[in-house]
Amino acid sequence: MYGQTWGDLGTTPPARAWQMLRSLRHNPPGWASKGARKATFDAALEQAEQLFTAAQLVTPAASPLLLFYGLSQAGRAVAAAVIGKEYSNQWQLKGHGITNSEANGLTPDTLASLTLQNQGSGSFTQLADILGAASLPTPLPLGDLWCLLPESTRFPLPGMGMAQPIHVSLAAYGVSDEHKTPARVPVPSALMNMVEPTDDPSGVAVNWNHKRAAVRQFLEQFPSLNGWEFTTPEGQPIDVLGYSTEVTQVRIEWRKRPDLSNDKELLRHTVGYRSGHLAFPAIGTDPRPPHPFLLWWAALYALSKLARYEPSLWVKLISVNSSPAAVAIEHILHEAIAVLPELIHRTICEVAASDR
Repeated sequence: MYGQTWGDLGTTPPARAWQMLRSLRHNPPGWASKGARKATFDAALEQAEQLFTAAQLVTPAASPLLLFYGLSQAGRAVAAAVIGKEYSNQWQLKGHGITNSEANGLTPDTLASLTLQNQGSGSFTQLADILGAASLPTPLPLGDLWCLLPESTRFPLPGMGMAQPIHVSLAAYGVSDEHKTPARVPVPSALMNMVEPTDDPSGVAVNWNHKRAAVRQFLEQFPSLNGWEFTTPEGQPIDVLGYSTEVTQVRIEWRKRPDLSNDKELLRHTVGYRSGHLAFPAIGTDPRPPHPFLLWWAALYALSKLARYEPSLWVKLISVNSSPAAVAIEHILHEAIAVLPELIHRTICEVAASDR
């Protein structure tokens, strides 16, 4: 709770991240290098930066409006940069592409129950297709999206879900296999039911097939990890790299595309975020993995809509004297200013990569 987390320490300062974005504008990446795409890319990032800068000068009474529209403009830069013949004439974003349920009867205790859904077309749906990410085809509570923002854990929104992204990292091998990419993933230690990685203190032989099934079931929640394999044969001990009472680190691997490095193979299964790489659990009925750019988009859309169209309710929601949701809202809006500039840069580079 006190001080900074490792995630905080691994974040590019917003001023530097905006400089990184400004450095792209004279020669934008991907297909935003010329013509109408370049004009959109440059103008959209200029507006995004100015809106984010303005958001730092106001309180939560108005900041969600500035932050959402800043992210929305950044989304136009993402779409302008995307590589792909299918986007030759379909790169301009139109409309929000997302909507929410009525706010009638909503209170600070029930904010997490507000549902969001895509509109079948428009910016949110277009960006989901560009990013290969979940787009909320059916209504989903705000709380089930909020909990997937890594920053939400410090000051949780009342009623939010329990799902969390997991940190995935490359794992060093004693003897490397050039055709595979080794990684370490955290699984709940309760699934492993172990005190020692390979010993059962009761003296009964460890049922490794049962433990393997439990790990598989857990990792199936994360669509982007699809195709992973254990590093040891069936019936053998799982390759455990470390464990605590809460989390056990398990080594897995993917068969690597021959044209990719291990780092790039890892990015095929995760999203670069702050100081690491995250895999997100599936949401709703869309089989595609969530993307943090769209999770932030949905959360800020909901907050900005309430601030703009339900001002009397919004004042109640952000009152720290009476609202149990107020500090969670304050915190997530503050974190948006810190986190999103780097995420915007990462997302532009992601869609502009020739090997995606």
